Amino acid sequence: MSEEYESEQELSRAAIADVFESFAEELRSEGELTLAVGGEHVYIDPTDPCEFEVEVEEESSRFGSTERSVEFELEWDRQDSERDLVE
Repeated sequence: MSEEYESEQELSRAAIADVFESFAEELRSEGELTLAVGGEHVYIDPTDPCEFEVEVEEESSRFGSTERSVEFELEWDRQDSERDLVE
């Protein structure tokens, strides 16, 4: 079974930095992290270490505009002790 929770919003650079800083603070602590995603509270507990991927992409549209994106991804195998993403 596959579950996915996604949220997209337009934020200032400073607000985005605040989100990253909050996530980094929780990631440094031991145990579970709680993320607010699309009106849900999602619970994760990444292993140490886990796989980390950074993707930078530039995509041109047929209308001549170019969009750039950066994606950060953490990946790990779910442990038996991890609870469901959303309860």
